[in-house]
Amino acid sequence: MSFPRQVHIQEILAPKTAGRDGRGGTRRRGVWAAVIGLVVVIGLGLGGLRLTGALGADLTPAQQRTAELERSQAELLPQLEVLMDARAAFFSGERRYLPAMRRIRAAIRTYNLRLAAVEQEIDEISRAHAARLRGCHNRCPDLDYPAYPRLPDLSPEVADLKRVAIRTAQLHDQLLTVRGTAGIEMSYSELLSAVDLLGQDAKDNLVTLHEMRYPSRAGIYAGGAARLRIGTLNGNNAVPVVRQMNTHLLRLLERSHLPVDSYDLPGGRDKFPGDHSISQ
Repeated sequence: MSFPRQVHIQEILAPKTAGRDGRGGTRRRGVWAAVIGLVVVIGLGLGGLRLTGALGADLTPAQQRTAELERSQAELLPQLEVLMDARAAFFSGERRYLPAMRRIRAAIRTYNLRLAAVEQEIDEISRAHAARLRGCHNRCPDLDYPAYPRLPDLSPEVADLKRVAIRTAQLHDQLLTVRGTAGIEMSYSELLSAVDLLGQDAKDNLVTLHEMRYPSRAGIYAGGAARLRIGTLNGNNAVPVVRQMNTHLLRLLERSHLPVDSYDLPGGRDKFPGDHSISQ
């Protein structure tokens, strides 16, 4: 028994003479050409349906919402990572700034207390020898007055404030190059404000400390008898903005259905308790 001859694709694509088959071979080639043409038409039709979304119309509303949420998260997460890295750098500067200012204030309080004690002792000695001092002119007795306290050496704290001022200036320039989407741009703006406020506090305090002290050639504080006005030093003016930023970031995570557990935010993880990363 003889089997029908198999027709190869090359025979369809490359025309040949009819040979012994005569017009029958031509008819077979015509049938195959029609089949291939039909397949191409169907394929183009299906492709057009996919492009227009007709084949995706069978997704349920819940599936469509899930797909949209996944797309939104994929767009948000890279920007959020950049923001949180810059935010972590800001809080690193804050953790340097806050202890330095606490040490500065403590040193100034100690100095002012010692100065007040010395001034009180000088007054008591002067009152005790008031009769001898009255009208003595150039022959006054040599009384044993205590020495004034030296101004505190705050060189390490000054160095810390300089580092904070430099780092916040770098962060300012870095944040200016970032362009966030509508959902995250508010947090970027608040972080930039917090960075600038902390940097300005550090720079202002450096100027104030410079005016308080009398530096020697060795770069340390020299002696003095002026009471230091601790109220002229800035605190941390960035805290209110930091709290707003934290609140807006929490709302952003909630809208995007992202867990707070892995973030240094209120309700999440607080890796460094010495800053305001979880303040609200």
